Amino acid sequence: MDEWIKQTLPQFSPGFLYYLILCGLTLAEGIPVFGLFVPGSVFCISAGALAFHGHGEMLYICIAAILGAIIGDIISYISGTRSASWVLSRVQEGRFLRFLRRAELFFAAHGGKSLLLARFLGPVRGFVPFVAGGARMRPGQFFLYTISGGILWGIIYPGVGYLGVKTLAPMNISAPTLIIAGLCLVLVILIYIKLKNSKS
Repeated sequence: MDEWIKQTLPQFSPGFLYYLILCGLTLAEGIPVFGLFVPGSVFCISAGALAFHGHGEMLYICIAAILGAIIGDIISYISGTRSASWVLSRVQEGRFLRFLRRAELFFAAHGGKSLLLARFLGPVRGFVPFVAGGARMRPGQFFLYTISGGILWGIIYPGVGYLGVKTLAPMNISAPTLIIAGLCLVLVILIYIKLKNSKS
């Protein structure tokens, strides 16, 4: 794994553009619909892993991730204040509506805390701020939770990549082995989610 990561380093240049792309990807992941297709979380973890090998500065990576997460939530929140009712009145079916309804239930159950928790919940990440905007959540309360969540998320995700590589490096685990293990883990998680949704 050590050599495999080092071979990928020349493909990236850890400068201003590198951190800007990271910020843009994390921003896009926090916007409804776009967030379903943008792997901002994966990029953050990968950036943290690369930083362990001296490719990029963890401080700048975390700052870029934090800014992207917070700005993305703000865009989603503002969009919700202006268009949530219009969207709900016109979207009657489809994947977008399913995630939107899940976000509504999550927000109703957890209130402001849902903004912090949703940062770690994948698909609904961008929908919860949108729902909060549509529910006319007070801006002060929104910023408290979204900034807290953005800071935590922007530190934890790159940190997972950095510490993960640091832990596995002495073991000399090959890249194919790591990829297969990762795919098996993803498969188990998907099966669990499918079974849980079918029961509900």
